[in-house]
Amino acid sequence: MKIDVFSSDSSGNTTLVRNGFTNIIIDLGLNKKSIVENLLKFNLKIEDIDGIFITHEHIDHVNGFPAIMNVYQGHIYMTKGTLLGIKDKFKNKPNFTDKLDKYITSGHIVILTREDEALVYNKIILDDFEITPVKTFHDAKESCGYILKSEGKTLVFITDTGYVHEGLLPTIYNAEAYILESNHDPEILMHSERPYILKRRILSDTGHLSNEDSMVTLAKSIGDRTKLVMHAHISQECNLSDIIVKTRERVFKDFNKDTNGVEFVILHPYPEREHEI
Repeated sequence: MKIDVFSSDSSGNTTLVRNGFTNIIIDLGLNKKSIVENLLKFNLKIEDIDGIFITHEHIDHVNGFPAIMNVYQGHIYMTKGTLLGIKDKFKNKPNFTDKLDKYITSGHIVILTREDEALVYNKIILDDFEITPVKTFHDAKESCGYILKSEGKTLVFITDTGYVHEGLLPTIYNAEAYILESNHDPEILMHSERPYILKRRILSDTGHLSNEDSMVTLAKSIGDRTKLVMHAHISQECNLSDIIVKTRERVFKDFNKDTNGVEFVILHPYPEREHEI
């Protein structure tokens, strides 16, 4: 399984996951031009994508959605809440909303479903991938993350969440790879010039994972099969790579966590490419 993060921050989020047979995109936060240019680096076109998975409707995750819909005829997966959020986000673009309705009725939009308040959604089989959406906790209508499995390897993808529910830990335990949000350092955030209401939002249970919370989740999740951890959705204003590393080392030491053989990648300021598990 190959993982290529095109971008992972508040300016736009798009990730390509592939295994040589099937190509998957998570989020369309970059504009169409940037997505097309990034795909070309891997000799891919939009038409080569087998499935697009959206985590939620915030603009840094769906900015390229309207333009991509003009050229993409495959399946786009999202929760019902995210679909409603996208409709509301682009309500001033009637041509887009009309086309979106046609996508829904034609089956191009696939709605993710779960029972009652379950943390895990129904699994999706896409060629040789098994994708399990999982509930996240963000100030969006119905945000989610994804667990992708193929050829015996597992990638856990969770960003944009105020916390990771303890009930999800058995589901995400001992994956080969994690892309997990490590958004901010609370002290830097509180001393920043951001409005107080924004600071409260980020720190809330429906905000973003701090370095500390991210590392605790990782310490409880990674196992002997884990080979790759990507620290994602890092705030350019309210975080530093050195602090991410020091926080990880401190938390992992507290949990007596052995990280020999694990590659850690900080997706800031520019994502590294072509990671394989």
